[in-house]
Amino acid sequence: MKVTVYLMRDHEALRSLFAQYQKNSTRTGKDKKTLLGEIQREIAVHSQMEAEIFYPALQNSASIRGAELVEAAVADHDAVDRLLEELQRSHGNERAAEAKMSELIQEVMAHMEREEDEMFDEARKTFSEFRLEELGLEMEERRRILTQRAA
Repeated sequence: MKVTVYLMRDHEALRSLFAQYQKNSTRTGKDKKTLLGEIQREIAVHSQMEAEIFYPALQNSASIRGAELVEAAVADHDAVDRLLEELQRSHGNERAAEAKMSELIQEVMAHMEREEDEMFDEARKTFSEFRLEELGLEMEERRRILTQRAA
């Protein structure tokens, strides 16, 4: 599977988790905590795969635009990491946690849209079909390893 398709599938999984979280805003604290844990794990695995495989490939390609897009994406990841830390610290304060979660969802959604609209297009222009497939296979293997570690 091409890396762009693979990452798009990951994005859809995150969108689904966010929709579940927002739809079930009346869930009990335990249910929300479980769903939040799933969201955090998915973000962590996805971010690590991108940072280890996709971003370096685009950064080290001949594409100047790709390097700029990677720089912006890394800044997005840093912002998401800060929000996740703040969300952890807000544990016990329901109102603060909901506000941070809303901010996190907005930040991640905006990041995914930028990747899909700009970065994936640049990757398609920069890499051969074979390389896109190769990167996708690397991502699949890395996910297997990361999810085994997290279990």
